[in-house]
Amino acid sequence: MKSLFATAAIAAAGFAIAGAASATELLTNGNFDQGATGFYSDYAYSPPNGQGNNLWPEGTYDVTTNPNLDHPLFANLSDHTGGGSGGFMMVINGSSQADSIIWSEGDIGGGQALIGAANTAYTFSFWVASVYPSSPADLQLWVNGAKVDGATFQANGGQPGLNGWENFTYSGVTGANGLQSISLSNLNLEPSGNDFALDDMSLQGVAVPEPASWALMIMGLGGLGAMLRANRRRPQLVPALAVARVRARG
Repeated sequence: MKSLFATAAIAAAGFAIAGAASATELLTNGNFDQGATGFYSDYAYSPPNGQGNNLWPEGTYDVTTNPNLDHPLFANLSDHTGGGSGGFMMVINGSSQADSIIWSEGDIGGGQALIGAANTAYTFSFWVASVYPSSPADLQLWVNGAKVDGATFQANGGQPGLNGWENFTYSGVTGANGLQSISLSNLNLEPSGNDFALDDMSLQGVAVPEPASWALMIMGLGGLGAMLRANRRRPQLVPALAVARVRARG
């Protein structure tokens, strides 16, 4: 019995170590409620100018509560966060210049690395909505200043795409240099249309358990299994008095 308890304790220790790390939000201003701060962009910040046309030029953005305040042809759209938040989102008029960074957090533009450690699992997610029906955005993910092959996210276009937020998610594991930065650009370079909003950017990371932690857990589980199998094979001893009573009844 003591051996069983000891083996169970080893397994529990392995589970505790493996599950000790929990996901942590790593972005500074993912819901844009702090305004146009905490992130980097190659685009020009163009706040309202009192005439409702501050986002007419391509390659500009605003952080606002309604895209229609930036351009009379943009949709009336509420932010995705809701629930008593400030109601802000990033509204973008797509650039015709290739590889212009729309949004980035990390060491691009003088910020800090997001995850310094290697072998750390992370999940990046964000919400996008078209604010004009034609020529929807086609977003490209960048990690550590380089494009990620195959990691593109096409927003919905047409009238059904308006007033509807879409969620996109990408998961990976950091390499030797950790996660220095994460960014989005736009593969769509059309000057007409190509207008959209971003909200609720999120980056969560959790350390991948070390091999020793997994080994401890597996060793404990293996020991428990072996002891349970041995107990099933062991003959059950019946007290002599009970045997005598059974025979007497027969």
